[in-house]
Amino acid sequence: MEWAPVPGSIDGAAAGSMEFKLIQAAFNGDLRRFKRLAKMLDMGRGRLAKFVGEVRVEGVPQLEGVGVMHAAAASGSLAMCTYLVETLQLDVNDVSNKGSTALFNAVELRNLDIIKYLLDHGADPDHAMICGLTPLHCAAGFGHCAIVKELLAKGAYVDPVSVYGTPLHIAALEGKDNTLKILLDHDADCNRVVNGKTPLLLAKRAASERCVELLVEDKVVNGSKIAELKSLASRAAQIKDYLSAAEFYSKAIDLDPDDATLLSNRSLCWLHMGDGDKALLDAHECRKKRPDWPKACYRQGTALMLLKDYRRACEALFDGLKLDPENAEIEDALRYPHTQSCYSLLL
Repeated sequence: MEWAPVPGSIDGAAAGSMEFKLIQAAFNGDLRRFKRLAKMLDMGRGRLAKFVGEVRVEGVPQLEGVGVMHAAAASGSLAMCTYLVETLQLDVNDVSNKGSTALFNAVELRNLDIIKYLLDHGADPDHAMICGLTPLHCAAGFGHCAIVKELLAKGAYVDPVSVYGTPLHIAALEGKDNTLKILLDHDADCNRVVNGKTPLLLAKRAASERCVELLVEDKVVNGSKIAELKSLASRAAQIKDYLSAAEFYSKAIDLDPDDATLLSNRSLCWLHMGDGDKALLDAHECRKKRPDWPKACYRQGTALMLLKDYRRACEALFDGLKLDPENAEIEDALRYPHTQSCYSLLL
């Protein structure tokens, strides 16, 4: 698993300094020795927490910048973690050079007690390493169901993106159908494309039949939900309940954020409600997703007309007319007095 963090072990590293011995004691969960070494390091200056908190691994590949908080979590010693957090009041989100925190070490060691303790004492479940990995990525890739559930229960975002993709990508890549299902149950985006790959593509490459089955099933379910929401939105719009229609479209967009037609339809709802700013925002996103779609240009143009920005409205409408020279609704919009004068300048 090339995406996985380096194991939380410092065994075999050649170092004889007081600082390194302190980290070793933390890693071994030897609280008595740790306290003795910490006092020696402080030398009676009364700044124990400061000196202990500044201790770092140096000159050890892949472990540069690791501190006592990381080592304590890797030790699995709740007593050590408690001493550092509650007695010395060290930063539970202290980071190494790679950007990892103690929570990453606890996740790797599958120590749910330490994970719960760190989260209950301020550990950030969404903290990302330099490469973008979060604790949820790691737990999903290792197949740690209880840990994935705990992180999500403590508010971890289900779809953070790293250089390797989202947690769903990693679960699919590793063939961890158990954690993949948990992520899907928490509405992870099965359509998310990262580095040109979807979770389904990675599951197929990993030859994980169960992961493929779960992802395909989720796509079907989402497709059915979207169709139902579109129908509800359409019915609401027919009775001029544009606020409800916009809400239904918003729910559908949450399921498929790349569907430009949903953004176009919601833009029209905002337009009917007289909210030009929201109408323009959706129209702009719609056009970004489908720059060659005349309807997107039309939506942008009408939103700008509502905002009385006739020059830009005319430009957007003209762009749409170039894509579809016989588009009647765009021609009608360009006949509007304010846009007509601007249109003549563009010809």
